[in-house]
Amino acid sequence: MCKIAIDIDNTICDTSDFFGPIAENYDRNVLHKNNIINYDKIVPRSNNWSKEELAYFIENYFNKESINIPIKEDAVTYINKFKELGYEIIFITNRGIKDDDHTDLIVPEYLEKNNIPYDSIIIKSNDKYMYLDDVDYFIDDAIRNCEDALEKTNTKVIMMETSKTKDYENNKIFKTSSWKEIFNYITR
Repeated sequence: MCKIAIDIDNTICDTSDFFGPIAENYDRNVLHKNNIINYDKIVPRSNNWSKEELAYFIENYFNKESINIPIKEDAVTYINKFKELGYEIIFITNRGIKDDDHTDLIVPEYLEKNNIPYDSIIIKSNDKYMYLDDVDYFIDDAIRNCEDALEKTNTKVIMMETSKTKDYENNKIFKTSSWKEIFNYITR
């Protein structure tokens, strides 16, 4: 049986795009500032926020609204097709790694709400490559995670293209922004 390990944030959903406007609203209407929001983070934020302001945003916005992040186009369709073909689906996420991030607790509910099948979930994983020994394909949006998987495992790596990865080039990593292309690449 073929195994696919899939990241969540910015891979099956557009976390940064969803939380960017929420971070801007928080910055302007709650903090009464006019900071530039950094969308390159999983949790968009201003680099000028204090630790307390960031913690408040994570606790009162990120943790509460993560259940509502829209799924990327066709992700549900193609993940379901993988499952129908007998692939084992493993979700592997960094969620919950920090003390104030409790979004790991809603991952099963989030996947079920969006009709996304899975066989297992690995949370609080900072070094995702450590869980890829018997995985055939790894799909992630983070350059470091993809490079680690490529260098430290025999897993085929697929990088979900984002604003951070659009200029990244590595001929050993298949890069795309389309779940249809991911499906075609794996099932070819």
